[in-house]
Amino acid sequence: MTTAPGNWRDDVRRRIRTPGARVHLLGVGGIGMAGVARLLAARGLAVSGCDAGAPRTLAWLRSCGIPVATGHDPAHLDGVDWAIFSPALQPGQPEPAAAERRGIPLYRRGQVLPVLAECWQTVAVSGTHGKTTTASMVAYILRSCGVDPSWCIGGELPPDGAPAGLGNSDWLAIEADESDGTLALYAPEIAVITNVEFDHMEHFASKEAMVDCFRAFARQARAVVFCADDSEAAQIGATTGGRSYGFAASADFRAEIQEIGPTGTRFAVVAPDARLATVLLPLPGRHNVLNALAALAACGRCGIPLEAAAAALAGFRLPRRRFEPVAEARGIRVVADYAHHPSEIRALIDAARQAGAGRIWAVFQPHRYTRTLALGADFPPAFNGVAGVILAPVYAASEPPLAGGTSEDLLKNFWNHHGAPAELAPSLEAAAESVAARWTSGDWVLVIGAGDVEEVGPMLKERLLRLR
Repeated sequence: MTTAPGNWRDDVRRRIRTPGARVHLLGVGGIGMAGVARLLAARGLAVSGCDAGAPRTLAWLRSCGIPVATGHDPAHLDGVDWAIFSPALQPGQPEPAAAERRGIPLYRRGQVLPVLAECWQTVAVSGTHGKTTTASMVAYILRSCGVDPSWCIGGELPPDGAPAGLGNSDWLAIEADESDGTLALYAPEIAVITNVEFDHMEHFASKEAMVDCFRAFARQARAVVFCADDSEAAQIGATTGGRSYGFAASADFRAEIQEIGPTGTRFAVVAPDARLATVLLPLPGRHNVLNALAALAACGRCGIPLEAAAAALAGFRLPRRRFEPVAEARGIRVVADYAHHPSEIRALIDAARQAGAGRIWAVFQPHRYTRTLALGADFPPAFNGVAGVILAPVYAASEPPLAGGTSEDLLKNFWNHHGAPAELAPSLEAAAESVAARWTSGDWVLVIGAGDVEEVGPMLKERLLRLR
């Protein structure tokens, strides 16, 4: 799949600033693509899109007045001036080849959003983990404190599941994705780096290549906020003169936990000028304390007083598929989460324990063959202490099968680790049946993964309703 040649950035900039120009988004049902479509429409462009699935996202786009079609067809390009494609677009779709034949410029989403962000003062949140939650916190704090930001975030935000929205201020909060290397194209007012851990092996040949991408991102920002507790983020941030946050004594914004309970965490924030503020965060997990610190530090750069920002977080709610309660009956609770990296899974399980989980069952769908192969030995320890793991087939995300990267291969790593017992399920339906045959009152079921494993949640909810 090719993109338009020449000085693409100037070309995209010109097209974004041409009201009435027609732009079509291929794979618009992806949550990140949908957000870009919303922002482009707000700039006065005639936006359309298509996707083979994602009915919930397509319905939201239609509610915003953006015409979208289900399925792919070259006819969608009739009258189009330029087009954008999702990195998740399945190979073999007919529109890219048709665009090339017709001379229609075709750009990646990751090329368009950095240029689009130039229309605002942008807070761009990056990192291997925590981007969606942290960016959502930034947008929420700004709104709560009287700033009306626009936002474009890779999640469905409460209360209506919108991944993007338009405000009246000059500020924009975005989630800046590193997965395809386009993180290096952003030049935000404020760059946030939550952590840097090797991932996206489908694009990066090495960890160093990925770290270089974050370095470029940091260099191009006017101000940087970074996590002092993460070694890679700290090394990058230290070269920028940015503000740090974390539990570390050296952090500019430091958290001191005062109380941990099932309903959340109470902690003090010590700021650079020795100011103190107390946060009542209605979320479990030390990782969410770090996310909150990052948002507080970033909003401070936007001019929001620490005390006001800290108070605002008491009303924050997580985006969909982030520690999302799906069902509860007979003392059994089902929670869905987007975690798909070993570090994220470990943090999720710790948060569940903090929230009062008893015995924990995990239904896990590995995401991408490349990640499963590269991190196969790291997954089993992340599940330490759970009663059992049911492995669903790998969610390919358009990748071809890869020797060593299947769920069968991952199961062997569980056997070698001698930790949580694990078994294979041939389908999501079988995974739901397997866990439903084992649960008893007081158990938690964590439905884990970034693919269509979320379908297991409603399956388990139906089975729980039968128990009533």
